[in-house]
Amino acid sequence: KSMGALSCRSLAFEGTSFELATVRLDRAARATYDASCELWRDMRRIFDLSIDEGHVGKNQRSEFWASQQRFFKGLVVAAKVTAAVRFTTEALARGEEAVVLSLWTTNESVTAKASKEDLDEGGSSRFGDGFASGPELTVEQLLDKHFPSKNAIGEPLQWAVDAIQGFKSRLYALKLPPNPIDDLIDRLGGPEAVAEMSGRSSRHTRDPVTG
Repeated sequence: KSMGALSCRSLAFEGTSFELATVRLDRAARATYDASCELWRDMRRIFDLSIDEGHVGKNQRSEFWASQQRFFKGLVVAAKVTAAVRFTTEALARGEEAVVLSLWTTNESVTAKASKEDLDEGGSSRFGDGFASGPELTVEQLLDKHFPSKNAIGEPLQWAVDAIQGFKSRLYALKLPPNPIDDLIDRLGGPEAVAEMSGRSSRHTRDPVTG
């Protein structure tokens, strides 16, 4: 590293200070969080029923809980975007030359998987007219890949199909926030004003003509 032969993504903390800032959810954000909890509660009931009836293996529980963890992590991070933008603009107004923001995830894995599925089906990416939502895609992929729609002999499970469609309708009605990294870049002036240092292979930006 001292010779510059290796890259180091860590930043030195020399001369830095730390301050905790509590971001309180507004009424709309609290309503979204509560509705999300209710959605996951109901999905678990159907998932447990599917396991009890032998339509889903018990080892799939780990997929359910991992998806739930990713969902709420994304929701919590997204809730901090507005405050992060405010802190950034205040720092720039004080004359600070640069502000560094660190995020837990870019959500590239889940968005890339969804885009690939769209293209494999012969269509265009569903994100052509906006930013993706990591939490929304997490639930979509859990429902599509790990909830049953047929029994062991290939017959449709109508109650399960109806439940999945109902969950998706509730999911889309939540209007979940976009990926924090895309939202931050957009709110802070776009790629011309924000330098992104991440491992993402691609990103979505706002069209200057259509908005």
